[in-house]
Amino acid sequence: MVRNNKYPKGVLLILAILGLAACTEVIDIELDSTFQRLVVFGTVTSDSLHHQVQLTTSSDYFSNKPSPKVSGALVELEYENNLVMLDEHDTIPGLYLTPAAFRGAPQTTYNLHISNIDVDGDGAGEIYHAESTMPSAPQLDSIRLTYFESPHFSGYQVFMYALDPPTREWYSFKIWKNSDLLTDTLSKFSVQTDDFFNGTYIYGLPVGFLWDEDPREAIQPGDTVTLELNSIDQDYYNFIMDAQLEIMGNNPLFSGPAANVRSNIDNQGKGIFTAYPVQKVSAVLSE
Repeated sequence: MVRNNKYPKGVLLILAILGLAACTEVIDIELDSTFQRLVVFGTVTSDSLHHQVQLTTSSDYFSNKPSPKVSGALVELEYENNLVMLDEHDTIPGLYLTPAAFRGAPQTTYNLHISNIDVDGDGAGEIYHAESTMPSAPQLDSIRLTYFESPHFSGYQVFMYALDPPTREWYSFKIWKNSDLLTDTLSKFSVQTDDFFNGTYIYGLPVGFLWDEDPREAIQPGDTVTLELNSIDQDYYNFIMDAQLEIMGNNPLFSGPAANVRSNIDNQGKGIFTAYPVQKVSAVLSE
């Protein structure tokens, strides 16, 4: 049977487009404000330096202002038989530093204590605490630079050689080109477990890629590429993975409901306090 359509095809197409346009509606999402929370980012490493703790507060989702800094806090670092009071930076509010440089030691537990603040503004002071034990460092041997080229992109792959300990470990990788830290944003930060090579020698694990198309990353003969390997705890690994998921998004078909980034700060604080050893190894691109 032949169906007779009284509307030309062109008219039907126009009506369909208009129908789709009519279904479009701007929806304003009202997000209520909640009480402020303390946000902490603090590190102790095996480098000899003034270790830092940054204190800010949370802000509304659509706030276009920098996170408020927390000044005047009492920040203390406790480890073994030592209690160190951190000093607030003279010109950077909310940044607290150890008064003397020292090297953090593997298998040492560091406790962070924060007090003398009233973040939620209820008139009662709050006390916060976090704890991190610095893991042992693997035996980092060397890196290798291998050129890769395809019709779509090209650059140098960075491969790591190291001996992984028999215990379960979590790693973060930072890449330097000469004196420039290339992995200086959360989206470029890389973390990984040792689930696939636990307790074995690592023969060339890919830990970075330097793109020819990016002037900042492209390397030339004579340039030095440095890998910084950090052996991190599981709390820091979870924090990085959660934060990256929030900024990069996930596949809505298989993803679960949205959730807060995991934190090891108690008393409903947010952020992370972590201790990790630092190892570096370099390679110079030959002529």
